[in-house]
Amino acid sequence: MHEHMLEYVKKTIAENGRPSAPFRDRFAHTLRVQKWAERLQAMEGGDLEVIQVAALFHDVGWDEHRPHEEVGAEITRAYLTAQGLYMDKLDAIVEAVAHHNHRDSPGPFRKETLIIQDADFLDEVGVLTLVWDSLGTALKPNPSYTAVYARAQRSLAELKSRAGWLRTPSGRKLYDEQVQVVAQCLKWLQYELGL
Repeated sequence: MHEHMLEYVKKTIAENGRPSAPFRDRFAHTLRVQKWAERLQAMEGGDLEVIQVAALFHDVGWDEHRPHEEVGAEITRAYLTAQGLYMDKLDAIVEAVAHHNHRDSPGPFRKETLIIQDADFLDEVGVLTLVWDSLGTALKPNPSYTAVYARAQRSLAELKSRAGWLRTPSGRKLYDEQVQVVAQCLKWLQYELGL
């Protein structure tokens, strides 16, 4: 991966003005999504370069009035074209960026797009769900362990309801495992809090 590309994405994400929780760094999220995508590619196959570049660019765009994936796809195409990079893989990369949030759309999508969809969704599931809920609760009035527990219970129910969003067999397996981790942690937290 080109160092210039990494710096470009980091700078563009920082400048795009997308609202986020104060503790959530979108570029750090991007790097975790890239790691998830690489793990899934090792299990599912697909073009590793397409997957790595698409993961890096998946959240590069933002606009209040348009879907961020659409803006991101435009930025991705313009950057890669201007740099003369991945021209033989450009359409596959742009498709993955443009559709990384379209988990409920039947497609058809390339395998690389399905992997990016799953990788993006797998980030902040599992233990990171509990960290997110803890940090989010701490920023609200009257934070407490029981408030974290209640919020995490809602998150667990939401995660269980979204299991059908995973598009690859490996993504579904990893997601189910992560949801089980959250459920087990909440059982222990309930016990430790005496609830």
